[in-house]
Amino acid sequence: MNIIAIDIGTSRIKAALFDESGAMSCLDSCRLDRASSPVTQNAEEWFCVTSSLLRKITRQYGSRVDAVVLTGNMHALLGIDSDGAPVADAVLWSDNSAAAESDSLNKLCGKELITLCGNASTPVFTLPKIMRMKRVFPELYAKSETFMQSKDYIAFRLTGKRITDPTDASGVLGMDLKSFQWKKELFEELEIDINKLPEIVPSASVCGYVTAQAAEFTGVPAGTPVVTGTGDLSSAAVGSGVNDDTISLTLGTAGQLLVTGKRGNSASLAGKLFVFAHADSERELYLGSVPAGGFSYEWFSKMHNISMPEFFKLAESVPLKEDLPVFMPYILGRGAPYMQYTPSGAWFRLNASHTPGDMCRGAVFGALSPLRQCADLLEELAGSRKNIVLQALACREKPVRETVCALFTQEKFIPENSEASLLGAAIVGATAMQCYSDINAASQKMITNTPLNTKTQETAQKLFSEFMKYADFMQSL
Repeated sequence: MNIIAIDIGTSRIKAALFDESGAMSCLDSCRLDRASSPVTQNAEEWFCVTSSLLRKITRQYGSRVDAVVLTGNMHALLGIDSDGAPVADAVLWSDNSAAAESDSLNKLCGKELITLCGNASTPVFTLPKIMRMKRVFPELYAKSETFMQSKDYIAFRLTGKRITDPTDASGVLGMDLKSFQWKKELFEELEIDINKLPEIVPSASVCGYVTAQAAEFTGVPAGTPVVTGTGDLSSAAVGSGVNDDTISLTLGTAGQLLVTGKRGNSASLAGKLFVFAHADSERELYLGSVPAGGFSYEWFSKMHNISMPEFFKLAESVPLKEDLPVFMPYILGRGAPYMQYTPSGAWFRLNASHTPGDMCRGAVFGALSPLRQCADLLEELAGSRKNIVLQALACREKPVRETVCALFTQEKFIPENSEASLLGAAIVGATAMQCYSDINAASQKMITNTPLNTKTQETAQKLFSEFMKYADFMQSL
């Protein structure tokens, strides 16, 4: 079995070939142009880049490709018209211009949203973005026949099917977590046409087959099954081996702490951590987040006119020490558990003796501290987790890895394959193609995580206490 997994990221699109053992080959990627806008993207570019990556793989393996599976960034607003053309650039999760709509949505039916969807509204979600489009750009709303997420648009271009899955639907806001269906009464109350939302089908299902036209663009043989797939949060959790014992920490553009629990057990977490549907239909996905995780490192580097490698080299040159400046990484808002998206970044305890290295090390520590806060909250409300898997920057960059190991109390693991979202998508794809009985069985065969022999450091715990003191202070303002 050979499965091509595609990940539509906010910064980069990736594609790789996997077999049923989890072995990955032909990994390729292309960075997206975000210079013109950090909060919008051209969906046509998504498909052009995806097609280019698929052609590279299919030149070598085309006749041996058994399926394509998709994952991608969540919470976007992309309207497509009756002909399938985007009505405007996709508005990404990081856009917070729908804050007024989000606030009004919470005032109108906030408690119902938490009970129904597991979350109150924030500007991150798609539903307030739709409300804003209808108010500010009514002509775009009227032209939009279907609202889609990134992976779903690629599925549409490959198969002609307008669908989504429960994970992405739960990231829209408005899907009943119990029935996996759009809540008709909610959309009627908001005067949003529910027919503009795509049909929800299982993540591990074949949503359609590559059309002759798509085959010409991509090189994937016509008739190849396309697996619906999941939003990238769920695929990252699957690909990290997240379960009742294990959580995952990812530091990419955002910082994310991913946890799962049995379906229906989210009541104690709803409104404190984000709650989403999971690729495994018997489980739910919980998210602790800081919107500007790794992005805060990029921001700091640009502010000080240094490269990212220089940033990490400076951070590595300074040990964790009690007098480091305290960085509050909220330049894109605060995320969980505050659910506040007004930018409010800050430095505390800066003094004249601090060096650029101190500030770089402080920035590394500060971006990770909200995720430790979420981990503590999770264990308080939902029970302890003994393992944590490090993904992305958290395992690649030495000062980040060292800080995670010093700060978090769980046993640390490094994945054999650090492309968690791609691997998670491949696991979902292998399940849909009936290589395995379910996602759990596929995960056990396709994932290998290696333990790190590290211990929590007392200095890191003291620094975290200082961080929480200032976080509580900022919350009181």
